[in-house]
Amino acid sequence: MMHLLAIIADLYTPLLIFIWLFYLYQEGATRGAEIKVLLLSLLLVYTVMFLDNYFNIWATWELDYSTHSGLALIFVVNLTWRNKILRLFAPLSLLVYCCLMLKLNYHSFADILTTLLVLLPALLYWQKGLKN
Repeated sequence: MMHLLAIIADLYTPLLIFIWLFYLYQEGATRGAEIKVLLLSLLLVYTVMFLDNYFNIWATWELDYSTHSGLALIFVVNLTWRNKILRLFAPLSLLVYCCLMLKLNYHSFADILTTLLVLLPALLYWQKGLKN
C-alpha cells in the first residue's frame, strides 16, 4: 500500500505540470508572461532551497525545507486563478498531497507549512500581476 502511495506522490507534480501546460496553450495571449512568472517562481523555490542548504535555516528549528511542496505550490497558485473549478480543486489537491507526504513521512507538518508560508506571498503577488 505504501508503495502505491509513493507512486501517487511521485505523479502529483508531473500531473500539475501537464494541467498547467494544457491551460497555457489554450491562452496564447499571456503565454510569454506566464512562462516568465513560472521561471521566476522556480528561481525562488530553488534559491530558498540553496539558501537553506547553505545557512541551515530550517535545520535551526529542526525542520526541513520542502522543495516538493514549493514546486507543487507554484502550479497550484497558477491553476487557482484559471477557473472556478480549479479554484476549489487545485488547493484541495495540494492539501491531499501534503497529507500524503505526511503519511509517507517525507516531511513533517511544520516542514510543509513553513515552506508554503515563506513562498506563498511572492507567488501570489506575481500571479496576481499576470491577471491585472
